[in-house]
Formats: sequence, C-alpha cells, structure tokens
Amino acid sequence: MRATEQTWANLPAFIDFSGGYSLWDVERLVRLTGSERAGSQIIKGIEQLLAENNIGHLPAKLPTDSTCRVLLYNRDQPNLGYILRLVHELATQDVDEDTNAHVHQLNLLLGGYVRPTAASEAAARHAAPHADAS
Repeated sequence: MRATEQTWANLPAFIDFSGGYSLWDVERLVRLTGSERAGSQIIKGIEQLLAENNIGHLPAKLPTDSTCRVLLYNRDQPNLGYILRLVHELATQDVDEDTNAHVHQLNLLLGGYVRPTAASEAAARHAAPHADAS
C-alpha cells in the first residue's frame, strides 16, 4: 500500500480519536491526495476516497475553494459522527419507509447530548426533597 493510500486508510481512526468528527479545510484534503489545487476532478476523487473509507462530509458537496472548511465524520461509529450521518441523511434524502425510524433514532441519540437548561435545573431543584423537611 502506498503512503497516500495508507494515510487515507488511517483517516477514520484519526477522526474517531477526535470524537467521530473533525474540521478540515479543503486544501488539507487536496494535499492528502498529493495534488496542489482543488479542481473539480480532484474534489470528485476526494469525495470518492472519503466514501471508500466510510467518511461522511458536510457540506454534502465539497467546495473547490481550498480555503473552505468541511466537517468530516465517521459514518459507522456509535458517536457524534453517527448523529451527523443521520442528520445529513434526513436533510438530503427523500422521505421513505425508514424516515420515521431515523427521526426516532436521532431523537434518542440527541437526548444523550442535551445539556440541562437553567429552567430545567431550577425545576429539578424545586422538585427535589429538601433536607429540612420532616
């Protein structure tokens, strides 16, 4: 395996180590291919390499402007990258028989990432038994 192929093969592990997603600029992806400019054919090749390594990206179409940033995420890991995958699919695909299940799954997964609001914390304090109560 050539060094460039090995680098692409290691990319999912790097992204997983970063929590399942990672912010990259297009220029960095272009350099990873050994190219110097982000032409349309280079971008197509990058999108193909990302797909082969099960890496999703937002925006869904990579820009040719090398200064643009893109969010890369692991499509198959049970972490925030998987949530990004569901969001991307729901945003870009037509409604089908799996849509309802995906929305429900996304709702359940997001529940683990929601931080309490000031109002919910106040309600929890109010509902908690007081130490001085008999």
